[in-house]
Amino acid sequence: MTRYRVLRLDEAFRFKCVRCDFCCGTGPNVSLTAFDIVRIAKFLGIGWRDVLKSYVKVIIADIVPFFSLRDKGNGECVFMERKPSGETLCVIYPARPMRCRLYPVIIESLKPERFYLDLMCPGVDKGSETRVSMRLIEEYVRERREHYRRLFRLVYEEGLEPQDAVERLLEEVWKEAEGGAEWADLDKLEMLGSV
Repeated sequence: MTRYRVLRLDEAFRFKCVRCDFCCGTGPNVSLTAFDIVRIAKFLGIGWRDVLKSYVKVIIADIVPFFSLRDKGNGECVFMERKPSGETLCVIYPARPMRCRLYPVIIESLKPERFYLDLMCPGVDKGSETRVSMRLIEEYVRERREHYRRLFRLVYEEGLEPQDAVERLLEEVWKEAEGGAEWADLDKLEMLGSV
């Protein structure tokens, strides 16, 4: 079986979250942007440094920093909890990363004309037909593009060490959120939808 199905942006598919732990309990392989990190920090009521220290892995590949969610040591996302019934629960659900909002859809391009549907997700082909919100895709692409544009500027143009670039970027984004940036408003983000 092929793991991914290629779909056009306007193509419908069937999906219903079955509250299993496939996406949150087998990785996690969730890359983050500075925007995701700051939203999580604001939601938890802590600073971005605390989020970075406790919940995020910073991987420096050559000189380019890459952020991803930590796991609990057993593959489960650090933010996943279980109800007594066994259903999973995301403790930061309103501030969950953009990749989580989109799953089981995976977008691999900054100019998407199609996306990939993860057929390993038990909720695929269940429930009613749905489409991915174009506004959500546009915001996800905008944030990814802006995140990497800024990181590259700090590392390649300004010559900062990768760790210094990470700190500068997160401080800039934090100040934007403090100033009322639209991307930091969780209610507005929720209006973009999810899968």
